[in-house]
Amino acid sequence: MQIERLTPNIGAMVHGVNLAICSDAEFEAVYQAWYQNGVIFLPDQKMTPEEHLKIASRFGELAPVHPFFPNVKEAPQVSVIETVRGKAPLESFWHTDLTWQKRPSKASLLHAQHLPEVGGDTIWCSMRAVFNALSEEDKSSIRQLKTMHSLHAFENIKTDEINADWHKDVIKTAAANPPVEHPMVTKLPETGEEILFINEQFTRFVISLNNTKSRALLDRLFALARQAEYQVRFKWQPNTLAIWDNRSTQHYAVIDYGDEPRKLHRVTVY
Repeated sequence: MQIERLTPNIGAMVHGVNLAICSDAEFEAVYQAWYQNGVIFLPDQKMTPEEHLKIASRFGELAPVHPFFPNVKEAPQVSVIETVRGKAPLESFWHTDLTWQKRPSKASLLHAQHLPEVGGDTIWCSMRAVFNALSEEDKSSIRQLKTMHSLHAFENIKTDEINADWHKDVIKTAAANPPVEHPMVTKLPETGEEILFINEQFTRFVISLNNTKSRALLDRLFALARQAEYQVRFKWQPNTLAIWDNRSTQHYAVIDYGDEPRKLHRVTVY
């Protein structure tokens, strides 16, 4: 097995291991690479949806069936993220999976099925590195703060463009799930390192600040997270498996490929 770091702050390629049949020692090395690097990429991981679930269960407790993503019929905890002809993605945001829930997720495992000829990259940002880049004064002040997270549904999209069943399910899920509080700074359990636990899609405001100060603080922190030195950009290949730490990263799906067919399978764990 070879672990190839991609940037100083985030991302690594893991070569020479098949997660579907790897030994406990090999898996432990992969796990270490995962939480140390925030996101790892494993090429040539051919797997069935059932094997995908088995691999994910080694990282944590499998999340329930996703409330609005389509899924694989024979393995419904495997969500399907797909673009088909005539239905280009509506929008994309920087986000961390499921922080609109009271119990945030630990990790996501995304497996590429088929991809557009060009485009469709994903970018990840290390919120551990972003926190470390702050001044000591900033670190001290935001450790005391909490933020409100919520699922919002297509706020900038025209109503007549919201036609897919899963889009309508997003709206229903948003209505059924009230906002939740999370600390603005959390710690990675494996190392005790501090994380700036906010994301652009689901973090709505800082609870103890007025609207103006809350927006100014979040905008400043999000702008820092958008700087390239805290990010890794990945070009997908079929059968690549990406595994990222939802506790310490944000990610962004680049929707530059129009309605070219693109399909990936995702499993989330707690």
